[in-house]
Amino acid sequence: MKRLTKRIGKAALSFVCAAAITVTLMPHLSVAAAVTAQTTDYLNLRAGTGTNQKVVLTLSKGVTVTVLDNSNATWARVQTSSGTQGYCSKQYLNISGASSPTSPPSVSGTATAVTTSSLNMRSGAGTANNIIVTLPNGTSVKVIDSSNAAWIKVQTANGLQGYCSKEFLKMAGAATTTPTTTTPTTSVTSGTAVTTDYLNLREGAGGNFKVTATMSKGITLKVLDNSNAQWAKVQAPNGTVGYCSKQYLNMTASTGTPTTPSTPATPNTTTPASTTTMTGTTTSSLNVRSGAGTSFGVIATLANGASVTVLDNSNTVWAKIKTADGKQGYCSKQYLKIVTSTGTTTTPATPTTPNTTTPASTTTMTGTTTSSLNVRSGAGTSFSVVTTLAKGASVTVVDNSNATWPKIKTADGKQGYCSKEFLTISSTPPSQTGTGTNTGIGTNNTGTDTGTDTNSTHTLTGASVTADMLRMRATASATGAILTNLPKGTSLKVLDTSDPAWTKVQNSSGQTGYVSSEYIQLHYSDDTSNASSLSLSTSSQSVPTGKTLYIKASISPSGTYINWASSNTAVATVSNGYVYAVSNGTAVITASAGGYKATCNVTVTDAEPVKTAYASPNIVSTGATVTLTAVTDTTRDGVRFAVSMPDGSTKTLTADTCTPETMLNTSTKKWTATTTFDTAGTYSFTALSSLNGSMSATGYTTSVYVSTQQDFTVTTNETRRISDQMIALIAKWEGYRSTVYADMLTANQVPTIGYGCTFGANAIFYNDMTETEAWSMLVNKINNSSYTTELNKMIQNNNFLMNQNQADCLISFAYNVGAGYFNSSSEMDFRRIMKNAVVPPIISGGESLAATVTKDTVVRGDSNINGSQVCNVSSGTSVAVTDSNFANTKDGWYKVQLSDGSTGWINSGYVNLSNSGSLTHDLNYTNAYAIGTDLLRWSQASNKFYTGLFYRRMGEVNAYNYGDYDAVRYNKYNYGYPSGAAGLN
Repeated sequence: MKRLTKRIGKAALSFVCAAAITVTLMPHLSVAAAVTAQTTDYLNLRAGTGTNQKVVLTLSKGVTVTVLDNSNATWARVQTSSGTQGYCSKQYLNISGASSPTSPPSVSGTATAVTTSSLNMRSGAGTANNIIVTLPNGTSVKVIDSSNAAWIKVQTANGLQGYCSKEFLKMAGAATTTPTTTTPTTSVTSGTAVTTDYLNLREGAGGNFKVTATMSKGITLKVLDNSNAQWAKVQAPNGTVGYCSKQYLNMTASTGTPTTPSTPATPNTTTPASTTTMTGTTTSSLNVRSGAGTSFGVIATLANGASVTVLDNSNTVWAKIKTADGKQGYCSKQYLKIVTSTGTTTTPATPTTPNTTTPASTTTMTGTTTSSLNVRSGAGTSFSVVTTLAKGASVTVVDNSNATWPKIKTADGKQGYCSKEFLTISSTPPSQTGTGTNTGIGTNNTGTDTGTDTNSTHTLTGASVTADMLRMRATASATGAILTNLPKGTSLKVLDTSDPAWTKVQNSSGQTGYVSSEYIQLHYSDDTSNASSLSLSTSSQSVPTGKTLYIKASISPSGTYINWASSNTAVATVSNGYVYAVSNGTAVITASAGGYKATCNVTVTDAEPVKTAYASPNIVSTGATVTLTAVTDTTRDGVRFAVSMPDGSTKTLTADTCTPETMLNTSTKKWTATTTFDTAGTYSFTALSSLNGSMSATGYTTSVYVSTQQDFTVTTNETRRISDQMIALIAKWEGYRSTVYADMLTANQVPTIGYGCTFGANAIFYNDMTETEAWSMLVNKINNSSYTTELNKMIQNNNFLMNQNQADCLISFAYNVGAGYFNSSSEMDFRRIMKNAVVPPIISGGESLAATVTKDTVVRGDSNINGSQVCNVSSGTSVAVTDSNFANTKDGWYKVQLSDGSTGWINSGYVNLSNSGSLTHDLNYTNAYAIGTDLLRWSQASNKFYTGLFYRRMGEVNAYNYGDYDAVRYNKYNYGYPSGAAGLN
């Protein structure tokens, strides 16, 4: 039975946020005016700056928050209207009211740079931004802003401005001061900085440090330490010392006056100078990046145990280091053991032989072409073709820093650039002792930055979604077409991690696309797990070729990542518990987490001759044409329909039309035949198919329902089935999904496919279904499930006379919320209203009928909803019915007398006559206002009102009362609204 929470609308795409810190304004500094921001999508408010931080709450789209701290480049500290504080990703915040500098920070002087390779100029600092132009190797540009650790804002000769990666720019501009030819004995570097916006002063160099004060725009600070790429140590005018983000500081450097000797000083060859040296040793293979963060490009990957020199240790998470071969960059401290040593150095009179330390080994990247592919002289289609590679050719990836064009080397030594779109990139673990020259691949795990481990058991096994909902896109860009939405916890197969911002993945239904690397967790074979138990819903199953088996895993603690594997992928593949039957044979499916494993033996059998079949329309009148439809795979060459007739004979029809259909990687054939039936009843039929001219012995069995009644408004006690009109509305309300997905609006994230069809553990179904298959599944599920059988049971149990419109409403209602309410021992109000619907008895003058009020309601002075209020009456009150008014059968009223002698009118939906058991229960006498008002209340789930459910209920009850299938989104028939719908039409 479906829960009320099912299918209320699209689950919202939600992403990242971080931790609340109290801000104390510094004395004598001006207080910041309130800066606000508005969410541009559903957005998580988190306890700290990172997607690994706990979600405090989720903000809806359009919510206004107060910005408390805007100094972090990617996260804003905010406060909601209720006072809750935390961190949100700036990607989904539209910040307004914040002052900005009148001009961008610039490099003083006339600094220029020259590209060292063909280089993309982008609209923003990052590979996710649009490419404005591609600059050829050797192009000279003017440097406008070089404050970012990895990206420089530049201007081309023709005036275009944008951002380029520093990695491929050689700085060649003038500095603010000209260096002297003599060496000063001392060099005292100081400087000042001016805040360009309201800015927090923190205890340490990072957004996770406590805020000691908030400074207004335009405050001049003394710069004490400018060595960190992102944070400056400063002193405020009142003497307070702390750290500020450079993003909101306009730095002005000044150089103290050095003492210049008349002659060059001779190096002291004997006097030792005291030095403090910091070194680091990697505790795992580790990426070296161009900036302090996983969003920066990978320069190299160090092997486990590699030694480095630590140049700057002020950042709490990242250390600036220098490798043995001279490369400089940033490493995560999590995998770096740092040691500080103090010693002496002696300058020799003559140079010594340089230390030829073996550089740290790096990960080797290779690529395989997935199609014939041009190798070009530069990173773009405008460059000339060097050579063309055949599909399946192997290449060495020399440089993978460009988001779309890696530099590669072919087997015969040619070098050039290829489009990543047609290149599958993989990495090879480095040797512990070898010398590495290629760029490693970063894994971009949340809170980690490890490269490919040198241990052979450290292999990438998959990824899981960490955001509440994550969009999978057709291209590695935020503007790429959305293929599907992946709920939190979804397991993915990882195809390519070479782009630090986007990961190429494949979901359980076989769809391939790109997801933001920030919102997935990569998993490895040697990951530790806190699993304490693991079991599967089945240990053995047979699955026809082409179908999918859903194995449900039970793990403790709930939500722990599970790794799935198949012993024979030529027979069956598995992803996230969905086992796809590839070809005949056997395979063992293994689920593992930590030291726990569970298995299921899967036997793949022959493909089914027919995938599905149905009749259309779902209710056909005697003598009218009905179309029989069957769907097969593409190997079948014919279809025959065998119809069981009332006299025991079989009517055989041969399909006379065949239409090919395709969805994703699955192709099918749709076969149809038409016929008529002269006698009412339910006709079973089986669709068979032929292969190479030989007809199958088995097939897919379903039925045709033939009725003598063509008028949807006439009530009878016959068995009912849903009409095509209401099936079409259900399909519209549910929405079509070709591939299986977890319904996030159900308590257990129920697997769902097609038009809202759900299933449980061990279900076997066709994935990647066409709309024809989805319609067939919907029709057969409704006809053969409790939605229909429980309705017909209710008709019989209560001696109801029901029409088609009323049946349609109730079956749709049951499909959404469950059919248990039709015959349960606990009677719902809507069922009591229906039982109160009777052909009203004639009451002679002076006589009365005993009755009971079944719902708290109002006694009115007149027989209409606008009549004056006489009094309120409670459910269970006994009354005497003295008259009735059913001039409009959909708006009946009973005149009653209360025990105190007062009289008035009560809505007939709320009155049960004592002799109702002997009366005719004709549902055409259902009070429209009463049933409509009550069913509209079923638009809540977990005490939360949902507009989508509300309008669905309105569409259903309009069909019940008036045969109106237009599904309007306004109160066309003046029902009473629940409180949650206040303000709706």
